[in-house]
Amino acid sequence: VGACVDTISGVISSATIYLMRNTPKGDVRQQTRLSRFVDIDPWPSLGTRASWMSWIVSTMLTDGDGNAYVLPHFMAGEFSGLEPMPGAAAVPDPVTGYKVHWKGRSYEPDDILHFRINADLDNPWKGRGLRVRAERVAESLAQTEALKASLSSPKYKPPLVVMVNSDGDLSDPEKREEFRKQYLEDTDSGKPWILPAELMKVVQVKPLTLTDLAVRDTVELDKKSIASIFGIPLFLLGLGTFNEAEYNNFIRRKIIPICVGIEQELTLKLLSSEKMYFKFNRKHLYAYDMTKLVQMDLTMSDRGIVNGDEVRADAFMDPAGLTEFRPLENYIPYDMAAAQSKLQQDSS
Repeated sequence: VGACVDTISGVISSATIYLMRNTPKGDVRQQTRLSRFVDIDPWPSLGTRASWMSWIVSTMLTDGDGNAYVLPHFMAGEFSGLEPMPGAAAVPDPVTGYKVHWKGRSYEPDDILHFRINADLDNPWKGRGLRVRAERVAESLAQTEALKASLSSPKYKPPLVVMVNSDGDLSDPEKREEFRKQYLEDTDSGKPWILPAELMKVVQVKPLTLTDLAVRDTVELDKKSIASIFGIPLFLLGLGTFNEAEYNNFIRRKIIPICVGIEQELTLKLLSSEKMYFKFNRKHLYAYDMTKLVQMDLTMSDRGIVNGDEVRADAFMDPAGLTEFRPLENYIPYDMAAAQSKLQQDSS
């Protein structure tokens, strides 16, 4: 369960948050004090965007049961901090729909950032988490782990059963101990026992193995159940091998929906302009093969869609001043397609 939560929160918290603006020529990235505040330092002196976002996502997936609350602070008319609210709880309210209680105070929905996943059926304003379903499987995994630990303890190490041909009374503990010291102990470790023939027979008793108890199958089944609940590829939990298509499907189906909810809440509560919005850098969420990515960029570069520095950026190279869009000479603009000589009719 922890691996699933850490994977999802780690992927989302590592993605850059862009501040975007609508323009007549398309949406462009804005680099302002507000964009830096949200993307780098939303929780001044106490954490960066990575730790702040990791807390939000982890809380929604675990103790927050689908919800995470953040309290904005202001100074001189600007945002000065976005404080996480661990332990905050929302309760229905007949006037505003709900209120959030935290540290003895009550907050209106518009006064806080309320991040959520999976709308609750009875209270649509509240998120619905995975905690209840995950806890049931986690209990099964915990029991299996306890069984493994128990079987691995010295108490369950394979014992030796010694069957003795003796006329003596070995029901007496002192006589059994005397017999054991006489025949079965040796001061030198690893030195073989020398036993009188026909005196005794030594048998090793092996306990049931983890395979016999189907512990391995149970663990794999529980891991698959957890992976299904969280939407995590099995190879991220140690089952199977890495699959690029499966990982990218995980990004599209699980990560992107959570990102959209966070983007919309940040946009709704932090921005007043209708032409601006926050957006995660989706490109770096996916798993790309470096060769395929650069080859795709080079193809678009040949057509003047991207410039040289954009290609270098995807290849993790520094800019080189290649900011011009340069199509190959045999490419012509769309509006000049009809001017090709091969399409001109011979007037003679």
